Amino acid sequence: MFDLHARMKPRGESTDLGRLANVSRNPQNPSRSDSLPCVVRPLCRPCASAPSSVPISNYNGEYFQQHEGTAMGNSLSPFIANLFMSKFETEAKDKFEYFPRVWFRYVDDIFAVFDTKAISLDNFVAKLNNRFPTIKFTYEVEYNEQLPFLDVLVIRNSENNKERFEHETQLIKNIAKSNGYSVHLIDKLIRKHKFKRILYNSTTFRIDTDNSKFASLPYEPKFTRGLDKIFKNININLVYNSKNKLQTLLGNPKDKINNNEKSGIYEISCKDCDQKYIGQTKRSILTRFKEHMAHLKYGRTEKYCVAQHAFDNNHRIDINNLKLIRNVTNSRQLDAFESLEIIKCNNSMNKDNGPIPSSPLFALINKDGYGSVNRGNKFGINSASV
Repeated sequence: MFDLHARMKPRGESTDLGRLANVSRNPQNPSRSDSLPCVVRPLCRPCASAPSSVPISNYNGEYFQQHEGTAMGNSLSPFIANLFMSKFETEAKDKFEYFPRVWFRYVDDIFAVFDTKAISLDNFVAKLNNRFPTIKFTYEVEYNEQLPFLDVLVIRNSENNKERFEHETQLIKNIAKSNGYSVHLIDKLIRKHKFKRILYNSTTFRIDTDNSKFASLPYEPKFTRGLDKIFKNININLVYNSKNKLQTLLGNPKDKINNNEKSGIYEISCKDCDQKYIGQTKRSILTRFKEHMAHLKYGRTEKYCVAQHAFDNNHRIDINNLKLIRNVTNSRQLDAFESLEIIKCNNSMNKDNGPIPSSPLFALINKDGYGSVNRGNKFGINSASV
């Protein structure tokens, strides 16, 4: 098993993009492979260019620069690193006199079956390490016909499969028991799985499951109980998730971002009455608030609720009335959360119930006293979507 414990060092845009260019074909001339598509090049530049020119991250108010590898925190970095390693492996396979027949890589861990009669393992690793100075491979050989790879123990030509299965089963039972699950539940799942395997092997008829759809919802007993049957009627299987994660309990060591710099669902309340405006934005809520104030300043009140309310009633609104209700990073969830918050609010100055004004799921809110879905639709323009 090989382990890659250093990443590539960018050498400027011309060098790195030149290497990455060979992976993509030239759209004007398919026979050539010397340039990236014009759409991909500007996307790769921030990730592949030398990081010494751009601050990579900050911690405790100080900026730090990364001198090697792809930019940390950049969403393109994993793709660029994987693209580079794919090119690295392809070139090594073409140029080396010997390359392992079995070569499986997951991120920076590689499982390979090596023939030591063709070349010594040390010489092969040395050839890999000589290709780029900032990429170094280490290796681990099997011991007692066993080799751990990721979370799996690979055993060579072993016939005691039944003993290993019983050992793994007992280990799973112990872990489940320590986490509050019963051994009976584990036995039931194992029997169910065995029955499925027997049924699968006893017939050539296969059920097409490609059309099955899944939806993930946070588990809230008041809302999610009983939704399984409703969604199954429209061929959607629900999967519940929990907010009680280890990451949530441990917290984040990075500097906290001010709520006004976050995006999602926001609330602007009036300083002279109890009415509130609920809106959504993909940008920071402070930027969106400044736009509301600009609409009021320049008299654009017909299409904008906040400006119209302040102008018609001579009421005051300032930055202290801005509040982040829900931080939403997935833009596809903004419409649903905005409509939910508008319906929950009894003193809304919005002209309508949001992008999703009449979802049957909102009826669950009324049952628990969070609001009313019978506020009525006020047909107008909702200016919160940006």
